[in-house]
Amino acid sequence: MRRLEEILEVAEILDETADKIATVLERYGADELHPPETLREMARYKLELAAVDVAGLTFGAKIQRGWR
Repeated sequence: MRRLEEILEVAEILDETADKIATVLERYGADELHPPETLREMARYKLELAAVDVAGLTFGAKIQRGWR
């Protein structure tokens, strides 16, 4: 059960961080290129990729195809 709680906590952190990154991008005019929700989705996607990289490096898993 602890593992599930950790996963949910990481997901919450990713959501909050994606919102903050999107807000900063909007301040610098990125919302003129993409709608705010798209900025949030792009930020979330990049953060998920980074989380997978960190997990792979931390636990020694070899990431195959598509993540790098």
